[in-house]
Amino acid sequence: MKKGYITEIFSSFQGEGPYTGRRQLFIRFAGCPLSCFYCDTSYARDPRPNLCNVLLPGKKTHFKRNPLSTSEVMDYLTELLTPDVHSICYTGGEPLSSVAFVKEIAAEAKMMHFKNFIETSGNSARDFASLADHFDFASIDIKLRNHGAVEEKDYDDLYSNELECIRIAVGREIETIVKVIVVKNTPVGEIEGICKDLAGLDVLFVLQPVTAPAQPGIKELFELSEVAGLYLHHVMVIPQVHTFWGIH
Repeated sequence: MKKGYITEIFSSFQGEGPYTGRRQLFIRFAGCPLSCFYCDTSYARDPRPNLCNVLLPGKKTHFKRNPLSTSEVMDYLTELLTPDVHSICYTGGEPLSSVAFVKEIAAEAKMMHFKNFIETSGNSARDFASLADHFDFASIDIKLRNHGAVEEKDYDDLYSNELECIRIAVGREIETIVKVIVVKNTPVGEIEGICKDLAGLDVLFVLQPVTAPAQPGIKELFELSEVAGLYLHHVMVIPQVHTFWGIH
């Protein structure tokens, strides 16, 4: 049985995208190779944290020493389970940085009849392909050039991997959400180019205005949404809501 590094395990409501408000059990995997300027979970970039925070119901945070085993993770998920849980959300950090560990947990979860939901930057199509069959839902980010996720010389490779992850997810009949964080003065042409590349794929396309800094104005959001609608059937603008609720 494998072991891996996790930043935190907790139960909460999904705060982004079309499943906003659905109760999920979150596993935040440690480590992320990207450096997006707006990241609100930068504490999860450390690939080998000493401790994992486990927020159990009605109790204070428990600090568990990393690395954790798959069986330990499943025990915590079972303790967190409530009747309203929609799925297990594999997030980060970046889950693809822990691909073997994620795959083993997801396989165990499937055997226990959980639904699996992955949130990923899509930075490695090879890794995503190796675990995709264990997932029912995939929320895949597309990073823009001005996000600072990677150096400029590496951007085209990142974008290529993101698109391939989306194609893999759609091809394997995973419900696929494509999320783009938009900031003030996001180039309309860049969003249009992305939507052209996604045209014909059955995806839910989410424009998510950054919470801070550099929040876009409503006029910009209308314009970006209209351009996306020229190429895609399911376009929505949804801000983060967990920040308003003051929850994880």
